[in-house]
Amino acid sequence: MRIVSIEPTPSPNSMKINVDESLPMSEAYNYTKDGEVSTFPSPIKELFDIDGVKGIYHVMDFLALERHPKVSWEEILPEVRHVLGSDEDTQHEKTEEKEVPEENFGEIQVFIQKFRNIPMQIKLIDGEEETRVGLPERFMNAAMEASAASENMIMERKWVEETARYGDPEEIGEQVKEEISASYDEERLRQLVTLAFRDEKEERGTPVTLETLDDPDWKVRYQALDQMDPTLDDLPVLHKALHDQKASIRRLATAYLGMIEEEEVLPYLYEALNDKTVTVRRTAGDCISDVGSTKAMPYMIESLKDPSKIVRWRAAMYLYEVGDETALPALREAKDDPEFEVRLQIRMALERIEGGKEAEGSVWHQMTQATKAKENN
Repeated sequence: MRIVSIEPTPSPNSMKINVDESLPMSEAYNYTKDGEVSTFPSPIKELFDIDGVKGIYHVMDFLALERHPKVSWEEILPEVRHVLGSDEDTQHEKTEEKEVPEENFGEIQVFIQKFRNIPMQIKLIDGEEETRVGLPERFMNAAMEASAASENMIMERKWVEETARYGDPEEIGEQVKEEISASYDEERLRQLVTLAFRDEKEERGTPVTLETLDDPDWKVRYQALDQMDPTLDDLPVLHKALHDQKASIRRLATAYLGMIEEEEVLPYLYEALNDKTVTVRRTAGDCISDVGSTKAMPYMIESLKDPSKIVRWRAAMYLYEVGDETALPALREAKDDPEFEVRLQIRMALERIEGGKEAEGSVWHQMTQATKAKENN
């Protein structure tokens, strides 16, 4: 098995390693660091000897290699090439000086443990590090009261994955705790307990008016928005929420715009790209990528100059996915970005566009959907 090429994925912590051997269409293997590594086939076993390799998903003719975010690709990829062998040009990985990776590239996975829709605790995953964050006592009291409706509460508890956040885990934990506390007041928790005994789900899609967003209490505004099921008809409300004083509300409104996935939301997402808070700008970049329209190209090109590396990385990824020759001048100007992950992504976008190759973004989307479908069967 030899490397044909290496390409980015929608996550800064994963790389697509294209190889010259292909698995049968019906086969796929997911290897993890905490598995029985000694039983893994060679060279998969050797790849796990590389510092920073966390997981490997092998399907068709490529490996999706997941890293620990505290170990840079600059350290990992040369070792991967050494294990597998490669004839590919590696110029885009060379730097004049050894770089020390930052403590965290910014992506934090967020999970909420729930029992019959009642939140119980928060789990944050930063690479291989896991952090639990407790909620106020009223949440556990509600869950324990509702537990009488179940024959086995422990078996019914489940972790629900939320959208990824970006930044310091401790700060994110406090933000998520604050948001959940705002969205689930005593009255809502009582309703959920009642629904638990009926084995019914909470209804969503409660209309939110422009007047609701005038409430002086940000918790009221957030709770109303949190229970929305956004459509194009809600654009005036979401636009107003984009200018809310509370960053959590602006981020949620941005995420909702991305859920609509229609080009009509693009002007609003352009506004979010200029938000003063990094998490809102990064969320806007993700949403623009989900829409997948080339109309956003001038705005994402401008984001290559953003002061935050996670926003610049998202912009470079978008240009890798849908960019054309019009993006080349900006990509060439930014190709020496001080952050290795951003620089690598920019140079891969350059190589794709200059080489006339089609982007792989749609392939990754299809693979993700196929994986989810398989897990649900």
